[in-house]
Order: sequence, then C-alpha cells, then structure tokens
Amino acid sequence: MVSLPVSESLLSNVLAQYPLPNTGVVGVHEASKRNDNLLVEDSSGHKYILRRYRRNSQEARVRFQLSFQQHLVSSGFPTSEIVETISGDVLVIEEDTPWALFTFIEGTEYDFSRVEQAVEAARRLAQFHSITDNFTDEEVVLDISRMPDWWTGAGKEIDALEEFFTGMGVEDELACIREYVAELVDKWPAERNAKLRSAWVHGDYHGRNMVFVNDEVRGLFDFDVIRRGFRIEDISLALFMFGREYRGSRTIRPDVAQAFLEEYRRDAELGPDELEALPIISVLERVPVAPYYEMIRRGGEDPIPFLRDHVETMRTMRSEMKRIESIFT
Repeated sequence: MVSLPVSESLLSNVLAQYPLPNTGVVGVHEASKRNDNLLVEDSSGHKYILRRYRRNSQEARVRFQLSFQQHLVSSGFPTSEIVETISGDVLVIEEDTPWALFTFIEGTEYDFSRVEQAVEAARRLAQFHSITDNFTDEEVVLDISRMPDWWTGAGKEIDALEEFFTGMGVEDELACIREYVAELVDKWPAERNAKLRSAWVHGDYHGRNMVFVNDEVRGLFDFDVIRRGFRIEDISLALFMFGREYRGSRTIRPDVAQAFLEEYRRDAELGPDELEALPIISVLERVPVAPYYEMIRRGGEDPIPFLRDHVETMRTMRSEMKRIESIFT
C-alpha cells in the first residue's frame, strides 16, 4: 500500500480530467521537497508524473512555468512533455491548487563518479541558455526565489531578514550576511553588471533535477524558480553542485569544475568579466530572501536551520571559489 500525501478522492477527481485509460498512483516520486510528485501509471503501462504545486500555488506563475517547459519541448531540449486535460488545458485546479501531469522519463540521477556526466550537464546548460533566448513570455515573478539587486537594495533586503528572524538568536548569522554582501558588492560594483550577459536562469540546476542514461541527459525538470538573471548564476551553482565530491559535500573537485567550465565555454562564450564575477555571484546567489523563509515556516518547518545552512554555504562558496580560482583565468 502506497502512503500518499493527498486523499484518494482528490486524486480521483484530478486524474478523471485526463484522457488516460484507468490511471492509478503507483508511487511517490521524491525529487522535490516543496511539491507533491506522484508516479502514475495507466492500463497500457505508460507512466506519468502528477505534480501538485505547493511551493507556489499561484496559477499565473505555474502557467508561466509550463509555457517555458513547452518551449523547451518544442525546441527539442530533453524534458517531460505536458499532458493536456480532456478540455485541452495544461492545468487542473482542485481545492484551489494547480496540478499538472507530465510524461515520465526513465533514467538515473547524477553519478558523482562520472566526470562524463558533469561534462554533459555543462553542454546541456549552454544549450538551455541558448535555446531559451527567444522565449518571449513575460516573467511572472516569484518572490521566494528571486536574486535580489544587492547593489541598490541590500539594506532593505537584509532589514527584512532581520525583521523576520527577530528574537530567534541568529544575530551572528545575519551579521555575517550583511558583512559578506557589503564586501562582495564593493569588489564588484553595480556598473560592472552591464558586462554580465542576462538569460533565462534555471535557478536550481543540479543532479537531482535531471536524469541520465549512459552519461546522456535524458530529462531536465523542476522549473519552479525560472527567472531572468545573469547566466553565471546557473554556472556558479552548477560548478558547486556537479563539482563537489558527493551529495552533501561542500568540497569542490577542481578537475571536475574545470571540465564543466571548459565544456560550457566550448558551446557558449564567457567574457573575462563574467569569469571574474563568477566567484562573487556564487556567494551572492546563495542568500535567500525573507519570503523564502516565510515559505519554510508556512510549511511547518523551522527556518533557523535553513538560515544557518545558507550562511555556512556562503562561507564555503567563498573559500572554495578562492581555492579553485585558477580555473577562471
């Protein structure tokens, strides 16, 4: 018996709106922490992923994300296809929450022992940035995952963090954020941002949001935090996520990070300013905003461990990027 996060009657109401024969939930897919992802199978043996959007349930935002994903599908980029409802919609709204159904793609998550997979992930990231250049939908902004403008709004952003965490005993962590942001913005003044290429940023590009078959990416998923930003935001995160020694490690393997960066640069030029900014953006990109912690609290979790982990990751990213700085030349 599969333990499900939603009632059988609710699932029945959702699945009844799709033109599929005798569908049923056969498992829970654990790829996402903030959304419910259920493995569905029909009587023909075809598998699907049914997602309930809990991280953000704003219908306009979810439709924007699905439109972005459909652009990838239409461009031949490896990701799941969206299954339309009987009425031809891409969404089902039940109990005031959006649901979507996707084709299931077989494969395994990133294997840290396979440098070939890191190189393939780099190639696909360059392709992702290239083919989304002509995606023209207006962005529906998601406050919980935006990268703040630290050059003009740092005080306001950190004040909001301090207000949220008032009385929680994390004054040292908040002081560290304020110190790091001031230091990095001083190193990289706002006028230099004009040298950084903007792109559609995946925002969560790592090995559990994709599957591989024989070292080939067969599917990239989870477009919850798609946004306009600097493309080096994706690159800096990927250097850490694919370059580290194992899941949970904070130590980057220089040879793997270099292989990733070289492969990306093989398909997409990075200017000298972008390479210089990479270590700085890698730290700034790790500072979540107050609405993120509000989401954590609404979900019934304690935001303090998340803040402490984020601050520790900032410290690590600064030291690790300095340790591997030779790859940015």
